[in-house]
Amino acid sequence: MNARARGKQSGQAVVIIVAMIVALTVLGVMVFDAGLAMSDRRNLQAYADASALAGSRSYSPGGNNAHWVAMEYLGTALNFSTPVGTCNGPGNCPAGSYGVNGYTITLSDTWRYNGIFNYPTVLDVVVSHQQPSIFARMLGFSTVTTAASARATIPGPQFNTAFYAVAAVNGDAMINGGGAAFQTVGGPVYAYGSFGANNGPHDTGVPSVQTNYDGTTCPGSPQNFLDNGGGSNSLNYHTTDNLAMPQIPNIAPPNNYDVASFAALPNVVYASAAAAQDASGHWKPGIYSGFAPSGGFMNGGVYKIINTPNISLGNVTNTIHTLSGTSDPSGAVAIILDGTDGGLDITQAALNGLDDLNAPGYIGPRDPMGTHNFVIWGAGANPYTAGVNIGPHASTDMSGIIYLPKSPYVSDGNSSPSFTGSAFFQTMTVKGGGNGQQVFKWVCDLTAVAGQPYDGGLIR
Repeated sequence: MNARARGKQSGQAVVIIVAMIVALTVLGVMVFDAGLAMSDRRNLQAYADASALAGSRSYSPGGNNAHWVAMEYLGTALNFSTPVGTCNGPGNCPAGSYGVNGYTITLSDTWRYNGIFNYPTVLDVVVSHQQPSIFARMLGFSTVTTAASARATIPGPQFNTAFYAVAAVNGDAMINGGGAAFQTVGGPVYAYGSFGANNGPHDTGVPSVQTNYDGTTCPGSPQNFLDNGGGSNSLNYHTTDNLAMPQIPNIAPPNNYDVASFAALPNVVYASAAAAQDASGHWKPGIYSGFAPSGGFMNGGVYKIINTPNISLGNVTNTIHTLSGTSDPSGAVAIILDGTDGGLDITQAALNGLDDLNAPGYIGPRDPMGTHNFVIWGAGANPYTAGVNIGPHASTDMSGIIYLPKSPYVSDGNSSPSFTGSAFFQTMTVKGGGNGQQVFKWVCDLTAVAGQPYDGGLIR
């Protein structure tokens, strides 16, 4: 091999060695900065997890401090102090993005159970960090960005407050005509139109303070009130103790139960009464297609009725039935209706849907029958729109939340139904004449309760 050839090979070797040195340098730079980024991300993940967990536990019906608590946890870890930007304090720290000390923190809320609750229950925390690179800047990368995210949910059951004992969400709640018929209501009232009677001798009586189903005053003696969707009330009502009861106009119709989700609904469809009854002849929870329970006893649980033109509950009651207004944790019943169903007659029905009246701090089984304290529900994407009828001489006794916001309620003047809890209808009319007594008892601190399929904490 001549000297010229050897020189050419030597030059190629130098190029290869230089290329290898450059490649190894680039790889070393990447490994070093990537290692720093991975270490930073591990730290950010721990901080995001801790802040999401702490923040989610601060959700409640009384106010949302979740964002503030999450920011305080991050401030301790990332060496900044609150307030930051528009995050000014407890109850005044909105969702959104906040930039501080090279970190961008994004907080957002979501709802579980399809939005049944009037406060969020899931907190998302995203933390990103932009910092100067060490060696990667030699290759034109002056900064390295790392990020981590966490999602956490509040532990335990979740609640949505029942604001009204009676609500007519798109019209009047009234008694028509003569006779001696009257009604009493123990809790707050909503009427998009007016509330009371068009004849003074049988106007509606309401105590000025909220009264429990058993006649006792609710803890703290909260004031009763009448919320109106529009202007002043044009019907007759009075306070039973001759004290003031505020009337508040221009209140939007309540819709906080529109998207309730009954997770406990059994995935079984019954097409005949024979198939829907157990060995004792009691009705079993499930989906009823083309018919409905009528008379007899209903086992505790959730019932969905579809494709049924006329639903007459008759003399039906719970297999296990507790006193009206009290919790029925072994036998409570919830009935779900939709737009495929026709008229509902609840004359003589005696049903209790209350299965959890424990205080929010209670530790133990919650919502055991899965009724969420509803006794009848018919909203959602395909709501129940047919009427609800109560015939003469009825002794209807329903406990729980009735939520039929697209359905008119009509009761005969000679009937004396009793409702304990919260009754929502499109309109409410007691037909003229008769001597019946319509009673709407309140349950202090009533909430829609949802079972908790998770223990709370981080959601991955």
